[in-house]
Amino acid sequence: MHLRVSEEMAQRYPDLRISFVTIQGMDNVGESEGLVAELRQAEADFRARVQDEEKLGEDPRIRAWREAYQSFKVNPKKFKPSAEALLRRVVKGSPVPWISKAVNAYLLAELFYLLPVGGYDMRGVQGDIVLRLSPGNEPFKAIGATEEEKTDAGEVVYADDAKVLTRRWNFRDCDQAKVEPSSRDIALFVEAPSALVRTEDLVGLTDLIGKKIQQYCGGSIRTGLLEPKKDLRVALPFQAY
Repeated sequence: MHLRVSEEMAQRYPDLRISFVTIQGMDNVGESEGLVAELRQAEADFRARVQDEEKLGEDPRIRAWREAYQSFKVNPKKFKPSAEALLRRVVKGSPVPWISKAVNAYLLAELFYLLPVGGYDMRGVQGDIVLRLSPGNEPFKAIGATEEEKTDAGEVVYADDAKVLTRRWNFRDCDQAKVEPSSRDIALFVEAPSALVRTEDLVGLTDLIGKKIQQYCGGSIRTGLLEPKKDLRVALPFQAY
């Protein structure tokens, strides 16, 4: 299984980089008082650093994703990149909602690096994972949705061999490959759409995610980086049982 970037995406976003972490054999069942306590402290620390939404919008990582959305004709005010949507909630005083240990571990990490994280339960993925442009009218069912959507022509999507996995780059994931308590093998991705995002932030974020999921879920953790300037694909390091 590989992570791939289409040639068209590589040409349109010449500074694109994708950092990833794979987790195999984790235990994502139940809650964790320790992780919840870490989240509450991280939220307080974040609010101390970023006092309001205007301050948040000045960060180059937030600006990078607003510009990326605009580049494929999506209004970032209407469809906020996932990290910005979460961080705005926190700035306004709301806590990070509890989803599962693995998901909340990477949401914790987002509070430190201000970059979107997304990923999939590998049980729901068929073939390679590809970042590409949609031709439009592809079916998509979002997490928790009852009705099917259709993609717009030219929007950035993650897809496998059978379906669209994520719409609008990182706005919304599909229901078929969502990370849930029963998930054991997952892959998570963090992207730099432009030079505004430093590679060290990408790598630091996936390293922190791996550390926190290892701490709270166990499992085998591996990380990697895909730089489409050098290669359009990289093997995802899952080992056969």
